[in-house]
Amino acid sequence: MINNEKNIVSLLLQLGERLKEARLARNESQDLFAQRLGLTRQSYSKMEKGSPRTLIGKWIEASNILGLLDSWQEVLAPKEDLFAKLKRKTSKRQRAGRRKKT
Repeated sequence: MINNEKNIVSLLLQLGERLKEARLARNESQDLFAQRLGLTRQSYSKMEKGSPRTLIGKWIEASNILGLLDSWQEVLAPKEDLFAKLKRKTSKRQRAGRRKKT
């Protein structure tokens, strides 16, 4: 459990750092970007610091503003079930069946 909590904290810190880098690359202040997200500067600052209290919708909205919305598609895409894939491959008909004599 502790290891998972460390992973979550680490992930949030990385997300916050990437958000900050993307904002700075656009030469926007925290105040301006916070306004665009409908947040106070203090709330946005916490977001950049990886606060776990930030709503997921704000992360997605920030990604959209920064043109990074596609990165969420990779995260949210369903994983392919290998057994289902194997079943599809093996269940395909290879040839037509024999015709019945009438």
